[in-house]
Order: sequence, then C-alpha cells, then structure tokens
Amino acid sequence: MWSYRARSSLLWSICMKKFSYKLNYQKLFGKNVFAKNLLSQWSFILLVSFLLLTSGCISSTPDTRDSEDLIVACTIPPQEEFIRAIAGESNVSVLVMVPPGASPHTFEPTPSQIAELEHADLYVALGSGVEFENRWIERIHKLYPDLKVVNSSRTIPLLSGSGHGDEEKGTDPHVWMSLTNAATIVRETCDGMVEIEPGRKDLYEQNRDNYLARLNQVDDSIHDSLQDLSSRTILVYHPAFGYFCRDYNLTQMAAEEAGHEPSAQGLADLITKAKTLGITFIFAEPETSTRQAETLAKELNGTVILISPLAGNYLENMQEIAQKIAGH
Repeated sequence: MWSYRARSSLLWSICMKKFSYKLNYQKLFGKNVFAKNLLSQWSFILLVSFLLLTSGCISSTPDTRDSEDLIVACTIPPQEEFIRAIAGESNVSVLVMVPPGASPHTFEPTPSQIAELEHADLYVALGSGVEFENRWIERIHKLYPDLKVVNSSRTIPLLSGSGHGDEEKGTDPHVWMSLTNAATIVRETCDGMVEIEPGRKDLYEQNRDNYLARLNQVDDSIHDSLQDLSSRTILVYHPAFGYFCRDYNLTQMAAEEAGHEPSAQGLADLITKAKTLGITFIFAEPETSTRQAETLAKELNGTVILISPLAGNYLENMQEIAQKIAGH
C-alpha cells in the first residue's frame, strides 16, 4: 500500500514523462505529435487527475526494470537470435526496432518504440548502410547520447550494391545473409555485451563460442546441399542474397533496379535472360508485395517461392533458404 503522496508523485511523473518525451521527439524529428492526438492527450491528463483525487491505493510498481536485466536493442529480427544465444539463461530483454513482417528499407518506428530505448543498455547496429539505420541512428544518438552503439559489421568487407542500401557508397547492406558475416556480427555483439556486463564475460564468451560452432555446422551443411546444382543462377525479386550467393558460388539475378520496380525494358531483358537459362522460379520476400514477382513468374510460366532474409529463427531459416534453392 502506497501513501497518498507517493501515489500522487508516481502518477504525475508518468504524466510528465510522457509529455516530455513527445516534446523532445517533436523537436528532433519535426513531427507534431500533439496536433493529431489532442483529445487523447487531454483524456490522459483527466484520467491522471481523477486517479490522484479518488484512488485509495495502488498495487502497480513503477516503470522500472530489474537492475539485473540487460536491455539490448537491435535493428532486425535475426539479431535477436544472436543476442539471446550469447545471453543464454541470463536475464536479457531484446528490443527489435524493425518488427517481424516489416522491411528495414522502408520501416518507420513509432514514438513509443523510440521511447523504449530510454532504458536500453546497448544498441547493436548492423552498420552496413541499411536504410533504417541511415535514417535513425543519428537521431537516436541525439535523443539518448549515453546509449552505447556497436557497429557489428565494422570489419566486414561490403559488396557493391544495387543502390537501395547506402546510396553514397553503393554497397549491399544485407551482410547478415552470410553465415561467415554472421559470425563476425556475433563476435562484435558479444564484445558489446561484455563491455556492459564484464562480470559475465566468461559466460557470454562461452555461449558465443557454442553458437559459432552451430553457425559452422549449418554453413558446412549448406555447402553440401548446394554443391551439385545444375544451374548456379537464382532469380530473385529483391537483391538481398548477394552475400549468400558469394559464399556458395551462386549468381544472383535480380528484378529490382536500384531499389525500384524494373522498367519495361529491364523486365523484358530479364525475361529473355531467364528463359535462356531455363529459370522458371523467382524467389520473393513475404515482407514486401509479391505482385510484380507474380507477374514475372507468369511470363516465365513459372512459380514464385517465398524466402525471407528477415526471419527471426536465423539458423533454421538459412537452412530453409538453401533447401528451397536446392529443390528448384
């Protein structure tokens, strides 16, 4: 049971915290978060006032986290598997900024998602030029200057891209689509977590090594499954598989041009080339529209096969991608 003064202080601080965050968000990002929700803001104030005046007790706990919980933020779902593998049975909360089903090339976070970063101990960025990070990492740093950010691909050589990633550098941002690159990302992630919690260094590094061994096993398995393909060219709609193809001696032929739908001439050329190679399958992603991929498949008298580069069950998903490529 809390005293009236404690209860009043808690509820009023929650109210003010909500408004303070929105003011800062508006200043940094130029979005008037009040104008569209004026009624809801006044409703919130009235509710808090009513509780302050009439409630007799409160059983809730303040909006704080367990001091032993590590809170790690990351950009895409595959990174969550890396973080949880390193943490093992340790208490860890993972904030994935681009949720399942969304694309890091187009996704925009809500104010509440950005607000959740206030309690984060670490942000593990891909650092490869993916658009979400291009747009938001600097903004997040301005809002939370004390939040440690790790660039998990800082030592990974980037492939040339198709213009939809880091446009200035022209690089391919899909670094996680290589198990070799994933091993580097896992090591960088572990180092960042150890820096925050040095007392768990031995635990985290042992868990890291166990996961790296699983990465190697899956990598060997994929090599075996793809070594005898009759054709080593795959047709994809979105060019997310460059690193995967590099690792397994495949060629990626993509329909998208610089992150946009193909032109009429580009589509005609692609159809001619695919027919010459005897390709009748096009790989598309469930996170984006498959309409154009289906149109292309009809022209080839072929089929669209869905494979996702963003599934959270990373190791299982990489094996599934290889199986679908090997089966077609």
